[in-house]
This record gives sequence, C-alpha cells and structure tokens, in this order.
Amino acid sequence: MRLEPTPRPEQTLRVSARLITASTILHLSSDELERCITQEQTENPALEVQEQRVCLFCGSLLRGSGSACASCGHYVTVGVPEGSATPPVENGAGVAWERFLQPFYDMDNYGFVEADAEAEDDPLARIATPESLAERLLQQLEALIPPEEAPIAEHLVGNLNERGYLEISTAEISRYLDVPLERVEYVLKQLQTLEPVGIGARDLRECLMIQLEALTEQETPHPLARTLIERYLDRLGRSQYQEIARELKVPEQEVRAASAYIRSRLYPFPAHTYRLDSQATQRESSAMYVRPDVIIRRGDNGFEIELIEEKRYHFTVNHSYQAAEGESASLTLQRYFSQQSDRARFFIDCVQRRWRTLKRVAEVVVEQQRDFLEKGIRYLRPLTRAEVAARLGLDEGTVSRATANKYALLPNGRLIPFSDFFDSSLGVKDILREIIQQEAPQRRLSDEELRRLLAERGIHLARRTVTKYREEMGIGSSRER
Repeated sequence: MRLEPTPRPEQTLRVSARLITASTILHLSSDELERCITQEQTENPALEVQEQRVCLFCGSLLRGSGSACASCGHYVTVGVPEGSATPPVENGAGVAWERFLQPFYDMDNYGFVEADAEAEDDPLARIATPESLAERLLQQLEALIPPEEAPIAEHLVGNLNERGYLEISTAEISRYLDVPLERVEYVLKQLQTLEPVGIGARDLRECLMIQLEALTEQETPHPLARTLIERYLDRLGRSQYQEIARELKVPEQEVRAASAYIRSRLYPFPAHTYRLDSQATQRESSAMYVRPDVIIRRGDNGFEIELIEEKRYHFTVNHSYQAAEGESASLTLQRYFSQQSDRARFFIDCVQRRWRTLKRVAEVVVEQQRDFLEKGIRYLRPLTRAEVAARLGLDEGTVSRATANKYALLPNGRLIPFSDFFDSSLGVKDILREIIQQEAPQRRLSDEELRRLLAERGIHLARRTVTKYREEMGIGSSRER
C-alpha cells in the first residue's frame, strides 16, 4: 500500500471589517464616541441622532434652558446662556452663590466690579489657564491683611523678581504710596509667611533664614546651620570650611555636615519651586478632568448600573431614505440609499452592542466588588478581566476593550477609572500610605521596616514590591521624605 501525503483541512479565523469597526467603537472613550457620532452624522444623512439633554457628570435629565445641573451643580455646557452674567463654575459648591453675585468679585482690585459683556462672549476667555504666582500670593494675602492694605500688597507682589526676591526697599514703597513704613513692613511680614517659603525676601541670607525658621517647626535643624547663614554665608559659598571651623572652634566635618544640610533642605530661589509645582499640578489636573461612563447608584434592591450614553443618545434611520429604497428611482440612487441606510443601521448596532457589553461587564464587576462599594478601598478583592470574560462567555480582549478608557462614578460620588476594579494593590497602597503618614518626622521608615509593619497586618510582600508601590504612589524614600 502506497502512502501519500494528503492535505489536512485547516480552519482560519477571518476578521471582517464589521468586527473591526465594532471592536473599535467598543474601545472608544466617551469623548471619542461623541466625536465619532458627530462625524458619522455629518457624513451619513441616513443617520438621525436625537440627543437628550443630560448632565454629563451625574446622568440626571436637564430641565429648562439653564446650564447647571440641579442634582450635582456642574455646568455641562461651555457657553453662557444669553442674558446671564454668571460665569461657568467647575465645582458644585460655588454654584448657588455665584447665581446671586451678579457683579463679579475682582481679586486684583479687592472689590466688586462690573462684568465685561464682551468677555462673556469671548471663547478664548473660557480657556483654563494656570494660576500665576502673583495671583496665588494676592489670593492668600487677602485672608491675612485688612482690605485697606491691598495697594501695599499689590506693590510688594508686583516688585518680586523671577527668583521671588523683593527688588525695591520698603521705604520706597512707603514714599510712593504715602503710607507709614510700619504698614509696609507689616504686609511684607505677612507675605513672607506664605508659600513658597522664602518668598518676599530681600536677599539670599533673609530667604534662607525664613526657610530655616519654617523648617524648625517641623524638625530640629543642624546646630550650626543658623550661624553659618547669619555670619559665614559668603565663605560658605566659596567652600572655605577649614577657615570657618577654625573660627568657630569646631571640627571641619561638622561645618561640612551643616553645609550639606543647608544645600539639601533649603532652596535659594523660592519662585522656581512654585513654577515646578504648578507645572506638575497642571499635568495632573489636565489628566484627571474626565467624565463618567458608568454610574453606580444604590437602589432599593442593591446597586444599579446606568450608562450616560444610553440615556443621552437615541438613533434612528431616516424614514425618507427607507422609503426611497423601494421607489421607482434610478438604480444608482437606489444603491446609494441602500448603502447609506445599511451603514446607519450597522453604526447603530455597533453603538448599542457597546452599551450592552459595557453594562454586562459593569454588572459583573459590581457584583464581585460589592464589599469595596459598601466599605471602602481596603475591601477591593482580586479580580481579573479573564474572570469577568469567563462569567459572561466573552473573549478577554472584549472585556479589556470594554473597560479601557472608561470611568465609573461610585455611590459615594468618587470618580475612578474602570481599571481600578481590577487592581487589587489599591487596598495595600492605602494601608501603606496610612503607615507612612503616621511615621515620626524625626525618623522615617525604610522600605524594609514598612514591609515588616505590613506583615504584622497580615500583608506579606517582598521589599522590592513595597518599593514599587511607594514609587507608584509618588512617595519618596526615607531620605527624601
């Protein structure tokens, strides 16, 4: 018998364009889906979109022509309603008060001024800009000094150079404003208590002394630090440690240690530290400004799931296009009408499939993380996307796409990424943060000591894992703290 190789039938999975489109729509964030719907509505006249006015932060229906949500207080539109002098307010706490303050409070003039009607209609005026150091200082000074001292505060802040030092003397300001010198000195003292520490100093020595005084309230500084700053700052800059030690009759090593303390704990340019902090804050705030996709509410029968998108949009196919498909039109027009109607129906099906998948995934996640929703982050149980996929009979990649770039609004009002439900380390990080906050300022805990304290609480981790979690939380090492 002659044996010959015979071809074996193979099964190959062909990914259709429709499957790719459905997966892409499932992966989109809420902002990306909004742009996608707008683009599809523009390109396809067969698609009709009816948009319900809902709050994009809490999902409540909006009544009337106002821009503020009655439930959470957020402003959900960028523009200002016609005839209204009230600017959009980001936080809910200030909404009720701003409605009654028809004249705006001008921080620069320390009083009330009339609103500029042209500025209301300027779209560039609504773009958020980072707060400058001068604005921050004037805002803090307002709470410390009487209103009549506002011109002095403006002159002091306005004459700070790029390093944060006062470039003119208090006597010059006293003569220019025709006010007693004691009043100028008083406002300057208040300015020098603000952050960044050292702001408003007239020279390097005064700047370092202000910082050293503030540091003394938190820890015990090096015993030679004050003496070196007051008497030997110039020599210290030239590294004349031996000469300083000879005059002070102390070991040279002590002088070097005090110099190292000053260089590591004090900063000569306070305005530069604010610039770095404001840049980091701006990056964090821009990354955290998001809207929820899923709202989790506490109902009579447990937790309820609600999708803002499902409440906001209602899709239909244009009836005139459906009727035109069967009319006695040319073959080309009938083909065009049919293609556009099919495209609209397919797009609607993809979006609705996105909603069904996201809602099913959210229901399973809420069921598994019920203790976390009721008791807090320390009760977050280990959960993987593979477990959710197995429960729903879906592919793990489908669950990953459904939860990517999505955010959930918890019953306590906290907004979290959907990925946090699958991060079991968050509870450990919360305990680790609590331990670090309770440590003594004079003795910071090392990562090995943190590991032992976690082990005493029943959490057994390797030291490198503790280091990893600490760095992910943005907390420095024991030396940096």
